[in-house]
Amino acid sequence: MERQELINLVLELTNSYEDYPFNNNKREKILWTAIRQKSNKKIICLIFEKDNVLLIDLKLSPEHGEEARQISGVFPGYHMNKTHWNTVSVNHTSLTQEGLIQMIKESDKLTQK
Repeated sequence: MERQELINLVLELTNSYEDYPFNNNKREKILWTAIRQKSNKKIICLIFEKDNVLLIDLKLSPEHGEEARQISGVFPGYHMNKTHWNTVSVNHTSLTQEGLIQMIKESDKLTQK
């Protein structure tokens, strides 16, 4: 999956918008795309590439996060609270696309509050 495809997928599944809050002239190594709730501006996910690997940070319940980390390519959140946030290596995981969609939906639900 390409970066823009992933962004489009999240935007289609959620009532959200694209934002680039962490990017400035000093941050040239990683381009961060934040997908935010329209209602409260909370971040649903962060999409970024590190060392040419497409990654997405998603908020999951602590229980689901622990379970998900048993899947190859799912790790504690990169630069995020490790209890609630998880990073998925989108093109280097055994997680199915349906599994990724379910995680996006869960992150959407958890960030609506």
